[in-house]
Amino acid sequence: MTHYLCVSVTFLDPLFHGQADQGEPEWPPSPWRVFQALVAGAYTGCRKTELPESKAEAFRYMERLPPPEIVAPHARLAASYTLFVPNNDSDKKFDRHDRLTTKLVQPYRLLDGQTVHYLWALSDSAVSSSSCWDLWKLICRSARQILALGWGIDMVVADARILTAEEASRLSGHRWLPSPSPMLHHRRRVPKSGSFDDLVRAYQSFVHSVQTKRFRPPDKPRVFDVVTYRRICEVPPRPYAAFDLCNSKGKWRPFPQTHIVYVAAMLRHRACEEAKHDTHQFEGGPEVYVAGHVPNSKITPPRFSYLPLPTIRPGGYADGLIRRVLIAEPYGSHGRHAHWAQMRLTNKQLVNTDRQRCAILSRPHPRDPVYSLYVEPSRAWATVTPVALPGYDDGKQTKAELLFLKAVWQAGLPLEAVEEFTLRKAPFWPGSHHPALYRRPQEYLKRCPLWHVHVRFKEEIPGPLAIGVGRHCGLGLFAHWNE
Repeated sequence: MTHYLCVSVTFLDPLFHGQADQGEPEWPPSPWRVFQALVAGAYTGCRKTELPESKAEAFRYMERLPPPEIVAPHARLAASYTLFVPNNDSDKKFDRHDRLTTKLVQPYRLLDGQTVHYLWALSDSAVSSSSCWDLWKLICRSARQILALGWGIDMVVADARILTAEEASRLSGHRWLPSPSPMLHHRRRVPKSGSFDDLVRAYQSFVHSVQTKRFRPPDKPRVFDVVTYRRICEVPPRPYAAFDLCNSKGKWRPFPQTHIVYVAAMLRHRACEEAKHDTHQFEGGPEVYVAGHVPNSKITPPRFSYLPLPTIRPGGYADGLIRRVLIAEPYGSHGRHAHWAQMRLTNKQLVNTDRQRCAILSRPHPRDPVYSLYVEPSRAWATVTPVALPGYDDGKQTKAELLFLKAVWQAGLPLEAVEEFTLRKAPFWPGSHHPALYRRPQEYLKRCPLWHVHVRFKEEIPGPLAIGVGRHCGLGLFAHWNE
């Protein structure tokens, strides 16, 4: 059973003044702040001489734990105001009122609670070992000695305890998870191996900053990691490459929407041919990332999705023909592979199974409104091509709904992000078709039931959005729905 070291910090005033690296307001407070506050509480005043070696061992163990999950109340930026404080760099005048300087402040205001929880996941050995329990007791005792978090005016009351996974799930607040995505902008400092010794070094530098009437600026802590965090309902951007399908004269070369799987296969074949003659490095190799060959694996590794785009228009006439295509990376990827595809495949030709030339991949028009329907963020989305569910629904709506939620999870989207959804056989978009009309040459797709879906998320989700078993070859493709 998973256990967590939970450090809970309750603000006495519903304001937080801490700032990030560039002086911008920060919320939630970084785990690095909590680690610093724990160390400060453990070595403050008379507690400095209590079990110094045991405390050091406890913090060295804690700094090696993975980045914690954060459960924090919702907060918004409050109105900014100005403080007048003494200018410590200009203290030649005795009267402090003559050397006041201004300081602009814009704190975060806590709206639905004043307690922030930090959950460090513990291994089974760390929970079962009696020696580790002694270390956790020292950390819990240090948490009760924290006085402030952020600025000195951000007074807090803190506590720490060991929780089970069930107890941790019942904590109220918005959950923030560490994420490997480099596309998110919520970056927070976290402790790492060596952070405790670095804090001790910085403190000693401060203590000895004044010697023989000479001042030497103290060193600042510099041993920490920077980790990207995301809200549990937040989905990172999805990098992609976009192409128009043209003929040799530069005119549109449309394809029927019911043949969307065939168009995706031609696009994948072209990408595979280019990857064979290129030195670009793909995770898992081009056979996995580009070709999508994943035998005997229940977990789909990172790979390209080949998404032909039917022509649709909200509230207007649309023929539903395929004139545009996307090659998309998984959510939260770095974008290097999509950039490779854009540069490598531009002006390349698509060929069918008979080796006949069918279309040329051209650069898209920068203001094409059809692309925006598939890639711009939105809370409401509706399928253009039906979702292939990952299992048999036996003709039952309730079972199909459960299978759709499974497909959402398989697509890399958090289930907590889904607010509501509707399944039906009739299409939502003009120019789209009934599920029975779509060609499915692969045997595994023929066995999957197809449904059109309208889904609404709690927060905006960026596109392109594709869900279901056929999400890598054009089925289950969504466009954002203007409600």
